[in-house]
Amino acid sequence: MEDKEERTAGLKMLAEKALQTPINPKHMRYCPSMDLLALATTDQQIHVFRTKGQRVFGVSRKEPSDRIVKMTWKPNGNVMYEKDALISSESPICYIGWTTNLTAIQHVQNMVSQFEDSMTLDAFIASTKEAKDSRHVPDLPNELAFIDVMGTLPKLATLPIGGSRGDVFSSRLALDTLFKPMPTGSTQSAEVLIVGLEDGTIQLSMSEDFSIGTFRLGNGAPNLNGSKPFLHCSHPLSTTHAFLVSASTGEAEDLQVVPFDLRLISGAGRHLSLLASKVTEMHNLLRYLQQAQEHISAEIKATQELPRKFMRNIDETLQEKSDCTWVQAAYHLVVTGHCHPEVKEWLVDELGERGHKRWDKAVTTGYESIRRLTHENLLPALDRLSVHISRLRGLSRYQNSDLLLGLSTPELDNIVDSVNGLQLLSNQLLKCTISESRQFGAFSTWLRHEIEKQATEPTSATAQELAQKDMAFDYTSILDYIQGGMTKSRMPRYSGNPMDSKPQWDIEAERGMLFELYKNQMQEEENSSPPRKQLPGLNVLIHYLQKLFASLFDHISETQRRNVHFGMPIYLGAGNSDCADMIMISETIQAATSSFSVFVAVGPLARETSVKIFHISLSVDKGVSTSKEVQCARIPTPPGAVRDIKFVDDEILMLAFTGLGGKSQINAHSLDIPADHWPVDASRLLKIYYRPRDRFSSSLLYRAYRPQWEENSTETHSIDLRNPKEVAARTIHRFPAGKAWAPQRMEINGRKGRRILCLLAEDNLHYRQYAIDSLDGRHVSALKQAKEADVATLSSS
Repeated sequence: MEDKEERTAGLKMLAEKALQTPINPKHMRYCPSMDLLALATTDQQIHVFRTKGQRVFGVSRKEPSDRIVKMTWKPNGNVMYEKDALISSESPICYIGWTTNLTAIQHVQNMVSQFEDSMTLDAFIASTKEAKDSRHVPDLPNELAFIDVMGTLPKLATLPIGGSRGDVFSSRLALDTLFKPMPTGSTQSAEVLIVGLEDGTIQLSMSEDFSIGTFRLGNGAPNLNGSKPFLHCSHPLSTTHAFLVSASTGEAEDLQVVPFDLRLISGAGRHLSLLASKVTEMHNLLRYLQQAQEHISAEIKATQELPRKFMRNIDETLQEKSDCTWVQAAYHLVVTGHCHPEVKEWLVDELGERGHKRWDKAVTTGYESIRRLTHENLLPALDRLSVHISRLRGLSRYQNSDLLLGLSTPELDNIVDSVNGLQLLSNQLLKCTISESRQFGAFSTWLRHEIEKQATEPTSATAQELAQKDMAFDYTSILDYIQGGMTKSRMPRYSGNPMDSKPQWDIEAERGMLFELYKNQMQEEENSSPPRKQLPGLNVLIHYLQKLFASLFDHISETQRRNVHFGMPIYLGAGNSDCADMIMISETIQAATSSFSVFVAVGPLARETSVKIFHISLSVDKGVSTSKEVQCARIPTPPGAVRDIKFVDDEILMLAFTGLGGKSQINAHSLDIPADHWPVDASRLLKIYYRPRDRFSSSLLYRAYRPQWEENSTETHSIDLRNPKEVAARTIHRFPAGKAWAPQRMEINGRKGRRILCLLAEDNLHYRQYAIDSLDGRHVSALKQAKEADVATLSSS
């Protein structure tokens, strides 16, 4: 039940929760698409709660030495991304940002404008409305060009548990997540993942697996050496992002805004998200192929271990007494019916029915596993890989993509040839497996028959019955297996573990001709011609394919890196990096040049008493940004502490403030405060309109920024929070005076219409959630009474 004092405070409290372990104030993140709050505690545990406080799931640290340094949500809210201290070996991580950028800006704007007021840009990005509305006319050529056929292919089968590289592909849920088809219209936006390091390095990726590269702040401007990023902002319509970086200068920190131009978004357009999706899935397919090949090699090895153990025993005995081998003796037994005494003793006394069952089960199970892995895992993955390569090859042939996308047709042709060779080798392995499995079935049935026959007296009725069954066996398959699959199976050669020591082909020298090489070699084997050299097996060919793809990915990344650079840094002076926020807002969007505004709010330092809000105007022309004007507005604050600052949306700034009046007796005159100014008596939330609500009014007075501004400046301020009337007018929530509960950290989910504010208490054990957009009549009336009480206090004083 809500506290009585909370009912008269202003905002409607949705929930309050207390945890047993302190919460890390820097690790609170709202899900952008669902009412979920993720937070990390000081014992390195991640918890996700619903609005009412119910725990959805948690993530425990894997190792005692793991330490969570940053976490964030994917823009669509489906994945929570966290980094621990062991991920990056070069430098500790200080920032993670995951945003969405539109790749077909003009196309999206046209679509949104067709819906008039029924669809916003945020709704379009979140896909909250069907794209195939009656008012939307699709661009048929483009829609056909970006059709994704992967959804029509059968799903990949899960791999067995127990691989040497983990079991990520052994779960149906994990496979569906990794290999899900591109949603309709997903090429109209690209997900940008940015990781900032303490040494001033920026790691840029499209989605999670398509790495573009690393960029150092010091390379953009010499005065950025020693700076580290701690905040980042972007806009879906802007190809330019902005970083807020800090550099320690003794007791204070110098803050600068650094534009980050991603010209690759405008250069590659809708192909960028397509390329990122394909590269990510191909990367996962290569891992899938590697694990499938490892499972196949392990099964082939297991299939031959037990039979070799049995045959090794009889071979030693036959070599000593009969000067032959088990293969020769078995062949002799099948053809003539005569059984060596040593073979009879071995069949009856050593092998027996129990040994035969073990032999039969090991080999039969092994052959079935190899067949299933090849037919259900290896070949379907290669088919998917061929589709992806064909798509990229088409882009390289019919687009100027070597300059825009980094796709080289000769390089892709070489990959196509290698994939074709790998498919041919996999099909040969499948044929060999099926053939040897059939042969072994005939051999196993005959071997069981011989064990029973040799264990029976020749003159008995059972021996006569067994003799009548001799004509029912497939002797051709039995002899083929004895001469081939039993000791000279071709499967180890196909998997990459040949039993002979013939030299292998130089796969690097044969690049571009691997398919023909494998085809000719297979024809020679069918004609019983001995191969001159040993063909590379699955392991060698998959490793070679990984090298080709690594070269392709590097070429793509290098091409995209050339379209990324830093703009000129904008100096903001000394500031409090622990109490700051930034936002980017779209002003005008045109075909060539667009205008954006970056607002930065910085809390006061220990020696200051003003909140600064910077307004930076950026002009983006063909992907290159220039700063046109830098303005600043100052908001003087009464004695106390500005706990946190957050931009709620394109108009509202929220400020959490804790005054000193409720904790100690303060004489306003001793603080050199004007007579009509007084200390705020308690913690409260203030709402400030930082942008003009119409073109004739503005809540803040911005002036051209001068770094030499001083705190004792005599300039006038449009908002002065030292005035209790200003405080009362802008207070949206008050916390009871004298209570220990005071806000330390704010987090807002930003979903208009259902925006929720989370406040973390000073003790880091409690947090409260409030509804920002749902002030009912009772709370509005209570807030009005609270404001009147503030004014009455001023009048009485």
